[in-house]
Amino acid sequence: MMHRVPRFLTVGAMGFVLQLGTLALLTQAVGWPYEPATALAVALAVLHNFWWHERWTWRDRTVTGPGLAGRIARYYVTTGATSIAGNLAMTAIGVELFGCSPIVANVVAVAGSSLANFIISDRWVFGRLTAVATVALCLSPAQASGAEPGPDTVAAWNAYVAATERRLETAGETDRPALEPWGNDIGVPGGSIHDWRGSILVRGITIDDLLRSLMYPGTPPPQQDVLEARVLGRSADSLHVYLKLVRRTIMTVTYETEHTMTFRRHSKALATSRSVATRITELDGRDRGFLWRLNSYWRYVQVGDDVRVNLESLSLSREVPAILRPAAGMMISRIARESLTRTLDALRRNLEWRENSETLKPEV
Repeated sequence: MMHRVPRFLTVGAMGFVLQLGTLALLTQAVGWPYEPATALAVALAVLHNFWWHERWTWRDRTVTGPGLAGRIARYYVTTGATSIAGNLAMTAIGVELFGCSPIVANVVAVAGSSLANFIISDRWVFGRLTAVATVALCLSPAQASGAEPGPDTVAAWNAYVAATERRLETAGETDRPALEPWGNDIGVPGGSIHDWRGSILVRGITIDDLLRSLMYPGTPPPQQDVLEARVLGRSADSLHVYLKLVRRTIMTVTYETEHTMTFRRHSKALATSRSVATRITELDGRDRGFLWRLNSYWRYVQVGDDVRVNLESLSLSREVPAILRPAAGMMISRIARESLTRTLDALRRNLEWRENSETLKPEV
């Protein structure tokens, strides 16, 4: 086995150069976020390394036909998945927690995963495992997942929503979340619930004016996540709205959604609104489970001449595989925080602009 180590390290070094070059090109020249750039760079390096290991490092164990297909599957299920998940996790830790550049964090990530990859490759990937065992692994229940949330997932979501609405119903006018957006990801059977909250202060406006501005036109202010919006129906205290939403994580997914929004006036100083997505479909017709449910709860509290707006957003997505959770958790949290911040900032800018425009409008 020892004679393979120098070859393994040489191939790894070549793949490492390819990976870092791709990462630098995508993040610095093209301007991609580090998460998708890291995933693509690692995927290219994994393909490169497999070819060299097959032809050189373990050339005495070369196989053809179905055996080669099974070997490729084993490599991506184990070594490839370990490289992608490990690199994403350790790169995210270096960037998010320690403030390293993506390049430096990726160097540490590659070094940390090399030993595990060699052992897995020598003992299993380029060993003599049968094709039947490979197929059994790839089709095991741990790898399978349905497109729609199961009954247990829906029941957990409904219970969480009910508990949240009971809590919000009893909240007082002085209740307020933290100044910075914060949230939690809650694991449930077959899925994850994402609960995020934030607050802004809209200056120089009353609740009456704010509600009027929200009801007319009835669509959210222009923002990066909303590609298209229109009102499908309205009543005295509710709206039925169509939104085309885009979500960017490892990949970009566009959704066609419909929402029912209901407004309630509790007192002179307090109003609320509740938005529930009644339809969520991916534009390309697929259902990858990235967004199954979406509820938003808004509170509008008069504070002197200003209105404080509190937002709590609940969403449901499919369960993240265990091997990807360390990296996925950080990415989901960062994206949720940025999305919440953009939504609140866009609302504040739009309301303050509308109020200033009305104030400055010349009398006829």
